[in-house]
Amino acid sequence: MTKGRGETERLGREVFGPLGGIVEIGSVVDAGGGRPLSTISVSDFTARHRDELNRILAAVRDIGGFPPETMRIVDDLGWHRDHAITAASLLLWSSGVEAYSPLLEQPESVRRMLRAGADIQLVNLMHALVGAAAQRIPHRDPEDLVLLIVAVIDIAAALVGLGHPTAVRDVFRMWRVAYLPGVLMPSSTTPAAIKQRFRTFAHILDARD
Repeated sequence: MTKGRGETERLGREVFGPLGGIVEIGSVVDAGGGRPLSTISVSDFTARHRDELNRILAAVRDIGGFPPETMRIVDDLGWHRDHAITAASLLLWSSGVEAYSPLLEQPESVRRMLRAGADIQLVNLMHALVGAAAQRIPHRDPEDLVLLIVAVIDIAAALVGLGHPTAVRDVFRMWRVAYLPGVLMPSSTTPAAIKQRFRTFAHILDARD
């Protein structure tokens, strides 16, 4: 594998990973409260939301200028196909917000994992999208790319039950605190040109009402 191809696949996986969390979390949210996790079908969720997921993937392809072989990573990961959703997987998506115990499947624990996991995966997704846009296609108009990033986050937020007018703004504010300093601070090893692209994207996102 060439260095360029390897870097492209890394950026693709950074985007597709959070999408796997959004699909699992969305499947549970979409099924309604109180249902055992073992009865929830990912394939039912993806079938109901096929149009939204296709729009997300089309925008991701455009944001990163990803070639077909990178987009096929989605099939390798398989998060869009039916698989078991467990309390342990929700715990991973929510970064350990609950203690691992036999009580992990209690409704209150599941609720907390869903809320934390939705926030974390949406922020991770925004960071991956901005990173892909900044590194893959620096010649593209950042205003156009931000419109695509906003569209992806807006759809993804709705899939996890956070579809409201301030959803993208909320994700942006969390991203600005969680990730942006690590890219832009003087101590960061990020190349200057990439720092400037991140800064430009942040300014455009911040200016949105």
